[in-house]
Amino acid sequence: DCMQQKWPNRDERSSAYQRLVLSGVRSPQALLTALFDRPAGKCRLNQILEDGGCKGLKADALASLTEQLEVRARQRIEVSMEGPQPVLVTAPHNIYLRRDGQPPHMMEEYTTLIAQRLARQLRGACLCWSRAEQKRSELYWCLGRAQSGEAGDLSSFLSPNRDPNYLRIEEVAQNPWFRQMARLADQWRYTKEGSIRPTLHIDVHGCRDPPATPSHITVGLAAMHQEVVAKRSPLSQSRLENFAQTLQVELTSVLGNLDLRPRAQSVRVLLQAGVERLSGAWPAEEQRLTQSQQAMAFAGFTHSCQLELSKALRKALSRDDAGTARLGRAVTKAWALCCRSESLPLLRSPGNSGEEKDLEASVLGPRPGSGTRKRRERHGLRRSA
Repeated sequence: DCMQQKWPNRDERSSAYQRLVLSGVRSPQALLTALFDRPAGKCRLNQILEDGGCKGLKADALASLTEQLEVRARQRIEVSMEGPQPVLVTAPHNIYLRRDGQPPHMMEEYTTLIAQRLARQLRGACLCWSRAEQKRSELYWCLGRAQSGEAGDLSSFLSPNRDPNYLRIEEVAQNPWFRQMARLADQWRYTKEGSIRPTLHIDVHGCRDPPATPSHITVGLAAMHQEVVAKRSPLSQSRLENFAQTLQVELTSVLGNLDLRPRAQSVRVLLQAGVERLSGAWPAEEQRLTQSQQAMAFAGFTHSCQLELSKALRKALSRDDAGTARLGRAVTKAWALCCRSESLPLLRSPGNSGEEKDLEASVLGPRPGSGTRKRRERHGLRRSA
């Protein structure tokens, strides 16, 4: 579609298309990457075309093509707004995904369903892969299994979707998934008075049942810990530790109502990256970023927790809407208590009844279009308007 609009001449179109394919640009995502990549200040897409004897695109054509491709890329991603609260729930692993130099990341069952229910309960937003992309991913996976067998490398059969939880630092700014996260963070960032509003990011993942994983819930707060240690967070170390302790207590209470097998520790909370798996942050030497690290360091959320749920727990929650609601209230109760400080507006803690409770900040109402870019600029990241 893009080739037809930008190169109306048939011979020029064919020549440009062949040149792009030979250069590895074989998908809308790859074309978008070539547009954003500017070695020595020149658009790599035009460099590829001109090196092959084709005409490059003018600045207005490049801008138009970028806009079209971003819309195309976003169709793979689904953002559902469930209410006005500054809470984003993500489920990045509800499809099979490519990972650089590694086997594909497996799909984590029920994570989308749980994330959507949490967002609805908390009246926030949910970010996940679209249903169409889920179906496409499952079909490609089955095709790969049929043709290469269980022991074969299935990466080549999958859509070119990269794992949003395993991004290189330099690619974060142009990643469509991160752009949606940053857009929401910008909308929610300030109260009407201009003070920082508490924002919460919950990243839902699936892990193996005990004893392969020591507990049924692993809460990763390492991304928050990194920001606190670097003094880029409005929170103190003691307030972060209180947040972790409250999460431990509240989530343990929720799981006490569920008959989970095998019997194991209910909840553990991890604060440091690299000490144990599932901490919510890649170690610095990996030069990779989890969703929580992106939310804290680049999008500017004040709080982010990675929830790793065992398969037994995910199955139980998929059949228990009320249980999912209790899980959401436990996290937001800990969040509300953590925000009771001079640096952030006061949040009212949710009640313990089964009724849905509003998590209103002391002053409601996002300022659409507002937001600071200082945090992203500090890391060399800029987001187009």
